Amino acid sequence: MSYIKEVNEIFEKFYKLFYESEDLALKNGIKCLSHTELHIIEAMGEDSITMNTLSERLGITMGTATVAITKLEEKGFAMRVRSNIDRRKVYVSLTPKGRKALEYHNNYHKKIMTTITENINEDDLNVFLETFEKILENLKNKSRFLKPSSITDFPIGSKVSVIEIKGTPIVQDYFMGNGINSCNDLMIENIKENEKIILKKEDGKLLELNVLDAKNIIVVRKEN
Repeated sequence: MSYIKEVNEIFEKFYKLFYESEDLALKNGIKCLSHTELHIIEAMGEDSITMNTLSERLGITMGTATVAITKLEEKGFAMRVRSNIDRRKVYVSLTPKGRKALEYHNNYHKKIMTTITENINEDDLNVFLETFEKILENLKNKSRFLKPSSITDFPIGSKVSVIEIKGTPIVQDYFMGNGINSCNDLMIENIKENEKIILKKEDGKLLELNVLDAKNIIVVRKEN
């Protein structure tokens, strides 16, 4: 018997109820923050981190992270400081107001988790944790599988789909002239001493590229 439908329904119901309860707690506690902003504060934590680290933790672009932090700065929950050592780096941290919001959020999570598990015995909770950890690991593996990356990050034999061509217009025109566009499927045929990469195109023809040029080809792994 397949439990896919039942598992999916339980997850959907849980997420819906959990986030609804979070929103209610937010409205009763910190009215000027959105659900998304509170989770950005949670991702920042107690330490000062770079904007790049924050965007990686949240799985969003640097531009999206910058817009979000600007709003939190305007509300007095976060602040940015440029590094004195490397002016390219910008560090973000919580203000005292932001730390209070983080404490409120953490306390809420402890309270709600205690409440929803208080009538479940320890053995059942251990089974749940073991099972959910397996599900979480499977989800992480699937996320890594779908995450866009440079074609040079994949091993020989990988089948990939092109989703973006980066670089200057000259570089993009070069790839287009060689039949490599977005949505094309490619296979990594060989890599020569980390200097040259040989790609097999959809028409079966091989294309040899300099690895530095190939880094501009952003792909995802293609499912068989």
